[in-house]
Formats: sequence, structure tokens, C-alpha cells
Amino acid sequence: MATKGKVLIVDDDPDLVEVMRTALESDGFEVISAADGTQGLNLMRQEKPDLVFLDVIMAHPTEGVDVSTTMKEDPELWDIPVVMLTSIVDTEYLGHFPTDRPLAVDQFLTKPLPLSDVLRIANEVTGQDT
Repeated sequence: MATKGKVLIVDDDPDLVEVMRTALESDGFEVISAADGTQGLNLMRQEKPDLVFLDVIMAHPTEGVDVSTTMKEDPELWDIPVVMLTSIVDTEYLGHFPTDRPLAVDQFLTKPLPLSDVLRIANEVTGQDT
């Protein structure tokens, strides 16, 4: 059976990844996941996902901002749509994001994530009907 598209979730919270995986797979998407940015970048190059959900803050070796910057500078990755996931609501912290580096981010979603938003965005980005 054909899938709606391939979605990569890059987040170090295994519970969140599993909830998102279940919802997306139930809606017909193929889901792959990575627990850190380095693994996420490797999977992007290998798997060519249609969409990436990317956590802003992860344990090292690579955080979401670094992944986004790398994607923007890599011709193999620059056109993959990215939805940045964040639990940051403090605008003062957001001011610490590097402004001298471009971010490859199409949208931001605030945690806790409404699964309806995750599914809506995945369907919109891949051109599927909701």
C-alpha cells in the first residue's frame, strides 16, 4: 500500500516520538525517527523525507538550531520542509537564537503538540487531503 509520504521526527523525547509516530502512521504516513541531530541529518541524507519535525533543544551532539543551519547550507537538504518543535514560550530565550545564521524552518509548533496540528501540517506539506 502506498503511503502519503515519509516523515522524519528528530526529538530526544521517546514518548513524544511514539505519540507522533502512532498518529502519523494511523493517517497513512511512513515515519522514521532520530533521537539526536547528527542521526537526524544522516537519516535525511539516506531516506529523503518529505517533511521533518525537528526539536529545537536536544542533548548534544547537535541541537535543532544546528541541524536547521546545516540543512540550509546543504544543497541535498535545503528544500526539505521543516517544522520546528519547541516548548520554549519565553521570548527572551528565543532572542538567543543566532541571527547571523539562516534557519531552514517553515513553521513552529509549541509543545505540547496538538496531534490535529501535526496531522494537518503533514497533510498540507505532502499535498494530501486531510
